[in-house]
Amino acid sequence: MKLDPLLIEKESFRLIDEALREEGIFLPEKIYPLIRRAIHATGDLSLAGDFVFHPQAVEAGISALKKGASLVCDVKMVAAGINRSLLKQLGGEIYCFIDDPEVISEARKRGLTRAYVAMEKGLLLPGEKIIVVGNAPTALLPVLKVMEEGRAPALVIGVPVGFVGAAEYKALLARQKTPFITLKGPRGGSSVAVALVNALLRLASEDETAAPL
Repeated sequence: MKLDPLLIEKESFRLIDEALREEGIFLPEKIYPLIRRAIHATGDLSLAGDFVFHPQAVEAGISALKKGASLVCDVKMVAAGINRSLLKQLGGEIYCFIDDPEVISEARKRGLTRAYVAMEKGLLLPGEKIIVVGNAPTALLPVLKVMEEGRAPALVIGVPVGFVGAAEYKALLARQKTPFITLKGPRGGSSVAVALVNALLRLASEDETAAPL
């Protein structure tokens, strides 16, 4: 029985690598660490073929994190899973405004989702930002708006799960000219978003031995 978390993770990655090879799936080296962590987090090998990466997504994410970029998350579940130790080492902070009283009040007043209004507030934060949407599809709408206006964040990780809006909004994200990572169709979720962020954090900190959660 393996109880060492690093050994468990190493063996999991070995099995994922082996399974992908057996399926004849060979992914670009640059994006492989991110996709492998997403598969590890979900147990779903079929995710490998559904990710869409902007050509500069990985480089943009690593560069932003090394500069101390803030992470703006759609929900607390996403924020809770991010490796805060690595992020702190790089000088970054995590923000999630979904439970902010002003956001709740404004959402009721305007007849919008809290996720939409919370992301509007997050986008106003100063400095470099990486947007992380893993649960609430409507959180992508304000992000798409600023991207189309030429005020894009350093990177948008948009992998919300759902049957209403998720696939459509992610398809719009996949057409953007500025860096993004997304997942086709209704699949996604907080665990996928967290896996992608934590993979980038390890690459940015050059710490592939960081203990898993």
